[in-house]
Amino acid sequence: MKKIFTIFCTFFLLSSISAQKVSKHLITEYEDTLKVMAHTIMNAETEQEKFVANHAFTRTLKEVLQYERSFDYPFDSLKTISIKTSSDNRVRIYTWILRKDNGTYQYFGFVHYKNKSKKRYEIIALNDNSENIRRPKNKQLDNKNWYGALYYEIIYIKKKGRKYYTLLGWDGNNDVSTKKIIDVMYFSGKEIIKFGASIFRAGKTTTKRFIIEYNANSNISVHYEKDENRIVFDHLIPMRKDLDGLHEYYVPDGTYNALRYTNGKWILKDDVIVKNPNSKNPIKEKPKMGIIPN
Repeated sequence: MKKIFTIFCTFFLLSSISAQKVSKHLITEYEDTLKVMAHTIMNAETEQEKFVANHAFTRTLKEVLQYERSFDYPFDSLKTISIKTSSDNRVRIYTWILRKDNGTYQYFGFVHYKNKSKKRYEIIALNDNSENIRRPKNKQLDNKNWYGALYYEIIYIKKKGRKYYTLLGWDGNNDVSTKKIIDVMYFSGKEIIKFGASIFRAGKTTTKRFIIEYNANSNISVHYEKDENRIVFDHLIPMRKDLDGLHEYYVPDGTYNALRYTNGKWILKDDVIVKNPNSKNPIKEKPKMGIIPN
């Protein structure tokens, strides 16, 4: 409880700072506080402590992101938080995880972007509703109904005047299986973000996002090859023939498939040739420390 009290005291102290133009030094002070909270989210002994720390972390991060200078600030000491910026430098996405006592994960995030029409930065919170989303491959979602993931890459694509951001993400799912999520985010209407677009095609089937589920004891790679304009990933097979269709028993077989971007679609290509597939492997193996816990 002492740890929880300290987190709240620090949060209210930072909240008392007025929303004026701030120095880099002040943002660094915010970062130091966020680092302590982030460590508690990942390593606290109880789930309650994790959620209390996460509440304070979320409020503090949102507060510091209101300052214009924060958009380009690296926050590189926040090792357990994934921070990715799009190549057009318009969007920055913060995502992180909270592991529950039952072995499942809850995801949190912010989309921080430049609103050119209003000439200011906007912050949109992401609300993870994964456990209640049925048939997620075909659902149109938004920030209030988000299929949560820890994003590790943003692929920027401009199609017929609309900007699409293809997102590569990790989903710990549960103790039995893990997922890799390939989703699409774009702005619709009055700067509202949407997730999912009918641009993923496998044969005659089109879906709004691409989800790869596999055995939790296996490791797979899902990464973007810019020169080939494709997303390459391990081809999976069931451990035994009688386990066909049960994806928690799927493992890589040493070959690779790819989604190649062609005429505005990500088209599935089977059995592709990959040169040195481990050279660009953002989250193939779980790191001993950092974003994903052992």
